[in-house]
Amino acid sequence: MAKKKVYVAFDYDDLGVKQNLIAESQRPNCPWEFIDNSIPRAIPDKWALEAERLIRESDFVIVLCGEQTHQATGVATEVQLAQKLGRRYFLLSGTRTGTPTRPKHSRTDDKVWTYRWPTLQTLLSGGTPPPDAAVR
Repeated sequence: MAKKKVYVAFDYDDLGVKQNLIAESQRPNCPWEFIDNSIPRAIPDKWALEAERLIRESDFVIVLCGEQTHQATGVATEVQLAQKLGRRYFLLSGTRTGTPTRPKHSRTDDKVWTYRWPTLQTLLSGGTPPPDAAVR
């Protein structure tokens, strides 16, 4: 499978999960190219424009879902941008101990998928994982 450019939307409470995703992207057999979308300082006037540019340049948007994602306004904006730009996105559980929540503006039929290597490979290749790979 050709490398995919991936934009990751995440709540800063889930930074550790994002860092794990970065580490996995460095594995020799990783099927995607990681684009680090972190913005190191607050730039409220330009943040959405930068997020839109990065999402436009990406093949997929991975939305990490933690326990508070439903309150993360930045993640909600990134989901809206992915929808506006017609980018495929999927929701990935960003918690092992709690219950992941969907971001605002995600579709009601968007499943939250477990964070497992085979699930990621299937999603990034355009497929749908088996139903038991969904958290909710």
